[in-house]
This record gives sequence, structure tokens and C-alpha cells, in this order.
Amino acid sequence: MFIVNPVAGKGKALHITSEIESRFNGFDHTYEISVTKAPGHAEEIAKEATLRHDKVRLYAVGGDGTLNEVVNGIAGSETELGIIPCGSGNDAARSLYPVMDPAKLIKVLPMSYSVPVDLGRLNDRFFINIASIGFDADVVLNRNYFKGFPFISGPASYILGVLATLIKCKKYKLYITLDDKEPMEKELLLSIFANGSYYGGGMKAAPSAKTDDGILDFYLVDSCNRRKILRFFPLFRKGQHETMKEVTHTQGKRAVIESTSLFPVNIDGEVNMETRVSVEILHKNINIIIP
Repeated sequence: MFIVNPVAGKGKALHITSEIESRFNGFDHTYEISVTKAPGHAEEIAKEATLRHDKVRLYAVGGDGTLNEVVNGIAGSETELGIIPCGSGNDAARSLYPVMDPAKLIKVLPMSYSVPVDLGRLNDRFFINIASIGFDADVVLNRNYFKGFPFISGPASYILGVLATLIKCKKYKLYITLDDKEPMEKELLLSIFANGSYYGGGMKAAPSAKTDDGILDFYLVDSCNRRKILRFFPLFRKGQHETMKEVTHTQGKRAVIESTSLFPVNIDGEVNMETRVSVEILHKNINIIIP
């Protein structure tokens, strides 16, 4: 079953349906194309398909938001998941796949095997790639505004989102507990909890992260002024920020983050406001079809 978000990639996902039909013409297995109608619909379709079929392969045809919905519909099941990246960022696919061309993936994924990979869980939501708190969650809110403009690519909308967020330059005072360590109180610009490596349209936010090692990579970035932020982000894009003195990189299986004020939380590109979150890794909890 192909779960298609018709607005992903400014309509790119919907246009790919003809290639799906051509690929499966005369194929041995039956297939369905299901087009989503509203936010949250992809998760509903995925849950229903998993309950209806003993063996099913689902393909998320859209961006990271569509993929996250499908992941939350099948987490913990035996369903196999393929990714046809047609969104503005496609960062989860970038962390998992050596090929990013949707047309090529439609050809090879139906004949490829699946492998179990890790899932992150933040409160009651699963994520396959990255969850984060602070500056970049504010960036996502601003990016979502810019990516609706014509002729603005995913990476370009992210850069515009960064510039817009710099104007306010918010800081977040957080109480953080990593695994069983002593709690710490820090004023942070950004906190990243990574299963995959990329986000923000190809920024290598977590260069050490692996999707099958049973651990999360934590990146805690101290609050700093605009000048340091502008120096930080070019290194951040290339994955060269781990040795910066403002960056603490550690690994673990669980984190609890609390604050007396609301803070923005980014889960695979979707943003919510919270005062407390619990993040953990679930080892080899989902089956991903790998080309």
C-alpha cells in the first residue's frame, strides 16, 4: 500500500502515482494507492492496513511529516515500511537510504528486503529520525511559513527560518536528566535527541548517530549570542560541530527534560509546545525496506 500525501513537495508526491501504477502493472503482488485527506490521516490508514492484513508493505509517499504519521501507525508491528521521499526535507530517508530519487526507489524497493531499525519515542509519539528542543523547533515553525512560497526549496526555507529565528534569539532554561545521571540545569540554545543524522533539509545535525545501535545521541548546545550562532550553523550543516566548546555530545537510552515555561519540541518536523518530555530509544522496533 502506498500512502500518498497530495500536498507534499508542492504536489510532487501526487504526481508520482502514475509511476507507481506503471511499476506494478503485471506485478505478482496486489497493491493499493491511498491518498490522505487531512493531517493525521496517514496514521489512520497505516493502523487500519496493519490490522487488516497479516503481511503488508506500506510506503510513505511524501515528506518527513507523512513518514512520521505512518511510523506512528505501525510502530511495534511486523509491517514493513518503505520511504518514497517527495517532501521538502526528506531527512529521515537521507539518514537511511543511499538513493533519494523517488522514481528509482519505486523500482527497487518492491524487490528489496527489510531490516529492523531503532525508533525514538517522545512522550507518546514515535520518531524515526530526530527530536529536538529550542532554536531549531522555532526554526521549523518559521520554515513552515517560508516553504509555502513558490520557488523556495526545502534547504532554502530552512535557512530563511534560521534567519527569522535569529531576530528573537530565544533561550530555554531546562532541567535535564540523562539516563540515571544527576539532573542538570542548563540554559540552552538547542537540544537534539537523535536516532538519525540529518534534518533541516540535509543539515548533518547528528554525525555520530546510527539508526540500529540501540542508543540515542544527545547534543546540548549552550545559549550564545547571534555572532556565535552564525559561526555555529555553517559547521552544524556539515556535521563539524561536535568539538565546539558550546556543544556537549553524549549518548544514552533515555532523557527527561522539564521547564517551568513552555518550550517548543520538534519531532521529525512537527512542532508542539511542552513543559515536560521523556525521550527514549526502542531497539529494532520497526522494519524498514532498504534498497
